[in-house]
Amino acid sequence: MKKIMIKLLIALISLGVVLTGILLIGNNYQFKEEKVTIKTEKNSLSSVIVTPKEGNIKGTIFFVHGDGAQNATQDGGYYPIMERFAKQGYASVSWNKQGVGKSSGNWLDQSMDDRANEVSEVIDWVKINRPEIANKIGLWGASQAGWVIPKVDNKRNDIDFSILLAPGVNWLSQSEYYTANQAKDAGKTEKEVQQEVKKFRKDSDLIVEKKNYKEYLKSGGTSEMTEDRYQFVKRSMSLDATNDLKNMRSRVHLILGGKDKNVNSKNTEIAYRESIDPANLTVKTINDAEHRMVNPAIVDSEFLMTTTAIFVPKYYLVSEAFLDYSEELVKGE
Repeated sequence: MKKIMIKLLIALISLGVVLTGILLIGNNYQFKEEKVTIKTEKNSLSSVIVTPKEGNIKGTIFFVHGDGAQNATQDGGYYPIMERFAKQGYASVSWNKQGVGKSSGNWLDQSMDDRANEVSEVIDWVKINRPEIANKIGLWGASQAGWVIPKVDNKRNDIDFSILLAPGVNWLSQSEYYTANQAKDAGKTEKEVQQEVKKFRKDSDLIVEKKNYKEYLKSGGTSEMTEDRYQFVKRSMSLDATNDLKNMRSRVHLILGGKDKNVNSKNTEIAYRESIDPANLTVKTINDAEHRMVNPAIVDSEFLMTTTAIFVPKYYLVSEAFLDYSEELVKGE
């Protein structure tokens, strides 16, 4: 019995050593990371500045989050793309949304204009406090950032390029598209899918009409959310990025997912091509990628995604085609 226990202990120790080795290799990113607090007019934002390990810094790419209570690195999910940018001489700056971690405020109290002003304040902070990395300025953002980045570009004249990943254009049409796909994935018939879309439209009308969440529920509203989420959605219902897209002056790189069920890639591409000067626009669809650009080999398994995110995110978490293309984009900037 004693020999069995010793063998079992040795096996567990060996397994622990192997897993630790995998963890270290799979998270061994080639960049330097610095944690800073960025002060804006109203808030303190817990932030990270990622820089190349060596060589000259060409400029800085500012990260603009999508929806949700996102922290600066999206729990490490941004590291693979930040590393690719660092390889090409670019620093990355990102921050916890208001109210997340040590950042003050509440991101749900922000409009998209508020978010754009915040991004602009962060850029100004970097230009004053870290001028050595602010030679060239790029913006990178996903999903909801589609309503933020164009506004930042419209209000500043120092944005050199913007990379938009599966960006939103029209809030209502995007939400309908997402609602329909959710219903399809649940196995509903086409008739039932259309019923779900009609239900969504009715619910949206109630949100716009009713002053607060309590009135919305009393009137038959069915979506479960907090009061501040309700107010956030209410002020966002009329969002459409088209006019802001028409006024963008930086080079715009649009990246879409061929299997995106959150954002209608075809409609988004049309909107960008119709709004932006072709000389300033590139469009790339990663055919086998969904909204988050997760590695297609693991995207259908929550277990594989979680395990990969912990042990080997550098190599297997994010679509390699997306990372390669993104690196090529900044290499040419």
